[in-house]
Formats: sequence, structure tokens, C-alpha cells
Amino acid sequence: MRFDKVVIYDFEGGKDIGLTIIDDNGRLAKTVKKQFVLDKGVIEKLSKRLGEKTSYGGATAFCFDPHVGLVYYLNGKVVAHVSICLDCNRLKSSIVIPAQKQGKVGEGDEVYYIADGLSKSFRKFINTLLIKHQFSHQIKPGSSFD
Repeated sequence: MRFDKVVIYDFEGGKDIGLTIIDDNGRLAKTVKKQFVLDKGVIEKLSKRLGEKTSYGGATAFCFDPHVGLVYYLNGKVVAHVSICLDCNRLKSSIVIPAQKQGKVGEGDEVYYIADGLSKSFRKFINTLLIKHQFSHQIKPGSSFD
């Protein structure tokens, strides 16, 4: 995938607001509170971590109320986006992340993946970005997944 910029967003997701940082019409969520353009070194680490099997395998809950969005841009246009809910330990990506598809159960329309949540080390990596940029929704001490 080609891109020239990655922005991390602090936003309000949720069932009544829209679940992802980019809506079905390709528009940025209206609930963005803060944004920060990531530097090349962080982008390389983040992109590598997103694709590693060791970044996944954690348990999940069902809420999916994301507050962290990652948007990859090329010439000002969205080419990919990832929305992350640290409360339920899941992320949703606009592109398939093969590393996330571990523990396949079922076939066809009945397929699902067990333990597709974030690993503790990947959660910690994401949380360091949130702390660094003073985002509103950081991992709370004693979280179920840490």
C-alpha cells in the first residue's frame, strides 16, 4: 500500500455516532477531538506492528466503541484506516490484516476468528502514542486486558 502521511486521531466512536474514524462515505468522523501527524520513524514502527502476528492473539470484549483512529493518506486522499477500541481490545481495519486472522473457526458466512484482539505489547505501543500526544482515552491501570 502506498501512502505519504499517517494521522492518529482522538475521536468518539460508538453505535449512535458511527463506529469508525472514516464513515461509509469516506468522510472523517465529525467527533474528532485531536489529531497528530506521525513522523516517519513512528509510521514505520506502527505499520510493522500492525502486520505482525505477535501484535494479536489477545482476548476481546464486544463493545467496540473506538476512540483511536489511524488514517493513511496518499496525496490528501484516504487509502486505509484503522479504528481501535482499547476497552474491548479490538481494531477494525479498512484493509485485511492477515496477522489478525489467527484461530479461524467455521467456514463461509459462519467464519470467525478467536483471540483476534491486540496483544499486551501492541496495546502498550499504542498507549505510548496516546500518552505522548495527550489523547483522552488511554489505557486505565488495572484494565482487563493488561
